Amino acid sequence: MKKFRPIFITATNTDIGKTYTTLKIIDDLSRRGLKVGVYKPVESGVEEYPKDSKALLEKARLYNEKLKSFTCKDITPYQFSLPAAPFVAKGNVKIKKEILKKSFEKIAKVSDIVLIEGAGGLLVPIEKDFYMVDLAKVFDAKILLVTHSKLGCINDTLLNLKLLESCEIEYEWCINRREDDGFEEITQPFYKAEFIEVLTLQNSLSEIVDKLLTKV
Repeated sequence: MKKFRPIFITATNTDIGKTYTTLKIIDDLSRRGLKVGVYKPVESGVEEYPKDSKALLEKARLYNEKLKSFTCKDITPYQFSLPAAPFVAKGNVKIKKEILKKSFEKIAKVSDIVLIEGAGGLLVPIEKDFYMVDLAKVFDAKILLVTHSKLGCINDTLLNLKLLESCEIEYEWCINRREDDGFEEITQPFYKAEFIEVLTLQNSLSEIVDKLLTKV
């Protein structure tokens, strides 16, 4: 089976739907016959266990038997209790790129494609002068930006897209629609005028995945 470049799932902020999106993509890729690996390099706000990491691993294990022996520590090597940006949550701990790469490689060996879920948004700091967007570059990953659909999403979306373009990173983007967000009246008119197409997770998941696999 062909190996694909990893996909880095990020969002315009926290609680936008990164984990929800990643779980949906695991299902879609697995139905296509790909063995999917999952990786969340850093998770903060961890109490008994890393909730996002656990959800990703449990889902991926349903399809990829080679992940049965992996634990949440394998999937998320850096776990912190404080619910804050990694730079703050880690305290005096040094987040080392070498450890992140080594953990990633273990997952990549048993997968056709690895989905990497970021923490927060693109400019969440990990170390001084090292942000989530830089982490995507470490893994040579294509980015999927997930944006929300309520009032304010136009500004959030455009800021993030301009950042990605300035960094010359290959990306796709989509909207995670939520009920009663007023999207059709408040936001859709601008998106229709500005963009050739606007894809939502709820209506265009397969098309989003098609785009992610193109040139990956």
